[in-house]
Amino acid sequence: MSKDRPSFGSGRFGRRSGARPIPRPALMGRLDAADGMIVLVGGVGAGKSTLLDAWVAARGGAMVDLAGGDQGEWEFGEESPAEWETGGVLAIDGVTAADGPGLEWLAGRRGVVVAAEEDPGIDGVERISARELAFAEDETYQVLAGAFGDAEAADALAPDLHLLTNGWPGLVALAGAWLAQHPDGERQQWLRTLARVERGLAEYLVPAVLAGLGGGDREVVRRLTRLPALDARLADQLDITEDLRAVPPFVQELARRPGWFAVPDGWRAAIASEMPLPVAEVAALRSAYTAAM
Repeated sequence: MSKDRPSFGSGRFGRRSGARPIPRPALMGRLDAADGMIVLVGGVGAGKSTLLDAWVAARGGAMVDLAGGDQGEWEFGEESPAEWETGGVLAIDGVTAADGPGLEWLAGRRGVVVAAEEDPGIDGVERISARELAFAEDETYQVLAGAFGDAEAADALAPDLHLLTNGWPGLVALAGAWLAQHPDGERQQWLRTLARVERGLAEYLVPAVLAGLGGGDREVVRRLTRLPALDARLADQLDITEDLRAVPPFVQELARRPGWFAVPDGWRAAIASEMPLPVAEVAALRSAYTAAM
């Protein structure tokens, strides 16, 4: 197969409003039932952040992202460790091995979940691996059904896509968004091309999905990648968009804060590489965001 990406007009087939992430009751139950801290371990696209977002939304509490640099403080300023102590759960995303020793005092606390790409080495805690975070085939089907808005079309493609991706949540979501940009009658053919991709599927699919977005959606993704999160008021005030909504899989509504949208941390670096912004423009955007908050 040619290594050139398939060409099609930006937004040629429009896009559907993004469905919320699929429910994962078995994993949510494990987080609830743990006697102490749980550590989620998996690389980019394993679904860690999405699971934490849903869990905090359902149970109440605080979530912090340690991976976001200047974006990674207690989110939006509305949560703090002291506030978490009064009740609810605590989710800590973006943990590294260097963070592990500082989190050991939480190891025996119930309602604490830590997410990391590599095991941070905290002793005496339960771990959920990337293999356990992977989708079952029925979950892959649910992602496709949401992307296509067509249960029958999703049912026809889900088994092959599940085998191709091993149920890796990020790859399933990327492939679903990319296939949704093609007419129904061509999707099986395009899915077969993915089996012949000679580099990583994410490396192939991220630019392909971005290329298929309409201009307005591309600009939302480009700018929101440089910010922690947006709601409609901020998006309008910063002149980013008058129609803020999900752009799967790159812009997701936060379950724990309805009406707010963010780019998952796992996609930020790849999007920034594909759609750069001048340093001065990024600085001005972040300054305006801080002032508007």
